[in-house]
Amino acid sequence: MLRASLITLIALGVVAQEPPKAPVPAPTPAPVAAPAPKPEEIVLAKVGGEVVTEADFRAAFQLLGQQEQMQLLMVQGGKEEFVKRMAESKLLSVKAMKMGLDKSPGFLRALDRAKDDLLAREYLEKEGPGLQKKLEVDEAAVKAYYERHPDRFKQPDLVSVRHILVTVKEGKGKEGRSDAEARARIEKIQAEIKKGAKFEALVKKYSDDPGSKDNGGLYADADPTHWVPEFGAAARTQPVGKVGAPVKTTYGYHLIRVEGRKPAREVPFGEAKEQAEKLAQQERQGLVWNELMDGLRKEIPFELIKPAPAPEAHGPAKPPEAPKAPETPKSPESPKAPAATKGGAE
Repeated sequence: MLRASLITLIALGVVAQEPPKAPVPAPTPAPVAAPAPKPEEIVLAKVGGEVVTEADFRAAFQLLGQQEQMQLLMVQGGKEEFVKRMAESKLLSVKAMKMGLDKSPGFLRALDRAKDDLLAREYLEKEGPGLQKKLEVDEAAVKAYYERHPDRFKQPDLVSVRHILVTVKEGKGKEGRSDAEARARIEKIQAEIKKGAKFEALVKKYSDDPGSKDNGGLYADADPTHWVPEFGAAARTQPVGKVGAPVKTTYGYHLIRVEGRKPAREVPFGEAKEQAEKLAQQERQGLVWNELMDGLRKEIPFELIKPAPAPEAHGPAKPPEAPKAPETPKSPESPKAPAATKGGAE
């Protein structure tokens, strides 16, 4: 159509410059394309007397998480497989209805619960733009949150250490050598250190700690209170840059070299801004949600009922005892039955 319009304009320009010519018959108009079918009209599967449509697929697709949606779109044949699963679910559903399971009390309760969840989702989507606007947190709000919660932006004492671990059989969840063997190995490592061996090379050669072996035994800028007490105490007290005496913990024996310490401090806003923004956003979400719930509770009766505590059970409940019949007096001369032995009556 665009090409036809351009040709018409060019033709008009030519006509304006040339002498009049005999009229040319108007071209036959192109046939109008039929409107595209609506999603609810596109059938993707038939199960019994029911169908799965493109609209059904799109509705189910919207209920997926963002990551699942991406996987579905990127995997070749992903949509077809998803539709197949939908049709199989419909197949099971049709069979369940034939069995009358859609009338069971359990199903009806679950149906009501699912309806509540879906309606709640629809309501939140409808109110979404307004709620999203209330959730916006600007820099002033982030700064205000930072100033209201100074304790959340205090950095504790931090220590950076390198260590070599030699495990023993008593180590926590570890399989290793005996205590004597471990001490002998530690002494061997100490001797190599005295000869000038590089600590990082000895870590790679001897350490049993998989978490730090590949980076020279380093734990950088860590809170020593999070370590086992013996290790943390050594990290706080050993001279910086020197390998201390062996430290025994539940993991085994450690040779520790303190690399440096950072004293506790208040983190300035410039450094804490990203964390403060996340925390301020979380706080705002809670406030907006509570505000929404409070408004709805004023409009709609709402009550949470705490059931009365059940009586303490001391075994299965016993049925009430029937009234006892009057006892018949026993004759003092009645012979006693012989006591049964372990192997039976003799």
